[in-house]
Amino acid sequence: MPKAALAVILLLNALPPFAKSKPVSIPFVISSDMVVVPATVNGTIPIHVILDTGAGLDILAPSLIEKLHGKPAGQFSGFRMTGERLDIALFVIPELAVGPIDKKNQMVGSFDALDQLHIDGIVSLNDFRQNPFTLDFISQVIVFETSKSLAERLAKGKFSPLQLDDQRGIALDVFAQFLIAGQPGQCEIDTGSQNATVSLRYMALIGIEKDAKNVQKQEKRTIAGGMEVRYKTQLPEISLAALPEIGLAHPGVSFSNIIYDCVVGTDFWAGKALTIDIAGRRLIVSNPPQTH
Repeated sequence: MPKAALAVILLLNALPPFAKSKPVSIPFVISSDMVVVPATVNGTIPIHVILDTGAGLDILAPSLIEKLHGKPAGQFSGFRMTGERLDIALFVIPELAVGPIDKKNQMVGSFDALDQLHIDGIVSLNDFRQNPFTLDFISQVIVFETSKSLAERLAKGKFSPLQLDDQRGIALDVFAQFLIAGQPGQCEIDTGSQNATVSLRYMALIGIEKDAKNVQKQEKRTIAGGMEVRYKTQLPEISLAALPEIGLAHPGVSFSNIIYDCVVGTDFWAGKALTIDIAGRRLIVSNPPQTH
């Protein structure tokens, strides 16, 4: 092979996914109401991870980190939506790849509960800071966009501004403005949840009584061990504030004492394709094609 041709091939292989000519797709499945995708660690070891846009940072089971000879890299302290503080031990592993996103010397957190639940790990939005991707809930694939395919998504879909909560470059969460039964709120986009969870303060704003017949009170322990009280009911609608035509009618929601206005789960995106463009700070939403 001529040296020039070989150089071009090596250059193309080295390009980040966003710079390549064609988008790459991988399948996902919904398991226990969460998005589960195939991944690899150290180049050859296959695992399955939850793609959780509300996780903040990548988390692996301690047993897997030990197997990969992860190197200690300090600690990160963060807060769950319930306000519980989590102190996460950090490690650097040689490699973590999801589709064409291949991270070398990747920093991950360790969480004992993953071993208890027999979950390999959780992948966060940290891996997609420069790589727009689409969660197509119609075809159940993740599409890693190129500049061309992203422009096509934008031309055919509708977009809403995205707000970032970037914690020292270690953890990243994204938010958008929503209407919660007509009341404005800044909500986290969380594919680690199924239903929406709304701050307790909205109950009075919307006019819902805790002891109403259509409200179910539930007490349970969180994954971090704390006690949480939830009030489950239905709302008339939740929609994107910038795109009120994109919404969910009569959603089942939980009201709880959370630190955000609300958290929007996967139910909201059913039958839609959701593109998250962190660098462009926007959500792009596409509905399925109409059939007659």
